Amino acid sequence: MDCSTPNTLPSRARFALLMIALSWTAVVVSGCSPSHRNVPYTSDTPAAISNQPVDETIPMGLSVTFAVTASGSSLQYQWQKDGAAIAGATSSSYVTPATTYADTGSSYTVTVSNANGMVTSNGATLTVTARAPMTGDLRFQQVDALSTVNGWGTAGVALTTNLPARAAQDFYPSLGTSFYVGSNGSCGTTPVTDGTGCSWEFSEVPLAVSSSSPTLLAGYGSDVFEDFQMDLQNPAWPALGNGASPASAQSVITALDLEPADVLFALSWVQSSDQTGFNLTQNTVAPAALQAAATQEGAGSRVITAISYNAGQITYLSYGWQADTSTIYESEIVTASPTNAPTAAAGLAAQGFIITATGSADGNGNVLLVGTRVQGDIMPRPFMAAQGSAEIQTMMQQGYANVGVILDLSNQLDPYTYLGER
Repeated sequence: MDCSTPNTLPSRARFALLMIALSWTAVVVSGCSPSHRNVPYTSDTPAAISNQPVDETIPMGLSVTFAVTASGSSLQYQWQKDGAAIAGATSSSYVTPATTYADTGSSYTVTVSNANGMVTSNGATLTVTARAPMTGDLRFQQVDALSTVNGWGTAGVALTTNLPARAAQDFYPSLGTSFYVGSNGSCGTTPVTDGTGCSWEFSEVPLAVSSSSPTLLAGYGSDVFEDFQMDLQNPAWPALGNGASPASAQSVITALDLEPADVLFALSWVQSSDQTGFNLTQNTVAPAALQAAATQEGAGSRVITAISYNAGQITYLSYGWQADTSTIYESEIVTASPTNAPTAAAGLAAQGFIITATGSADGNGNVLLVGTRVQGDIMPRPFMAAQGSAEIQTMMQQGYANVGVILDLSNQLDPYTYLGER
């Protein structure tokens, strides 16, 4: 059909034809204009998944996020758990409720769709591990804390350094290790009684400030042994000028080393910007009575966080917390050589214990490990023994909190082992 009109009519005729066309109430055009062809059209491109959801491991009681990356226009999402649609889970990521043991082994998928069809992701498996400590509980070495559990939010270069005798240092915001324990101790083999003969090695990592987690301070202090009791209760010690003090109700002491022969002591602590109500007690017992004492502390909802050999006795510090006064804890005390300490720590983690304190067991370099768990929580905890910068970085990236550093001078290749737990 030719829809063109040859321009050969006289002008009067052309005018008449135009008037006839305008007088019609409807004009039917068949196949003469491309804009009127009956052809379906959409600008959508098919949905496609470029990054699949990945398997996740999370401590019981915490939430975990599954995510997908997809391409295509006008995308819609629907997440499923074990094949059943999850109400309201309609974005590219899904945050689970607080996990329970029954969630372990569950498979999470997501369907991505638009007008051109749909595609379903691979399944991502959730593994639930031992119970997480209550949010904000400083007594558990930052295991499962927001600052660590999703990878350490670092904001600078880690520092390994020494605390000199009768000195103090603090790092803010920061995560700090407890003092390294193991071979040769911190004061050498010959006592020095002028208050200068010891130094304590530790590491700290600057943290990025986050609105979702409290700001943490890592503090370290040393003084003469005769002032230990006074300093322990003195909120003005050490005189750092910024409110940093192990005596604060916002602080928990994480390491203790008593050196009466060298007339010195040292301790480390963690201090939180938004938690308070931690109350300290100190006890000294014979080594043979230590396990019974630890059991009694746990029955009273208290956690041992620092421990030290003390002239033939064992002195330990324990904390209660006003936010949790009813939980009953089980404690296990292990003594090991520096060489065997990482294996002993792994054994505690396999029984569900979090290592809440490390310290000197005697004058021969042996190590005390204190494991603490909620009564009956025997589910194994993920554990790492990291040596060298690459393994330590992996530990941090995977959300393992440092619960102690073992110094073993018999290992000439790398004498430092960082103990990590989730």
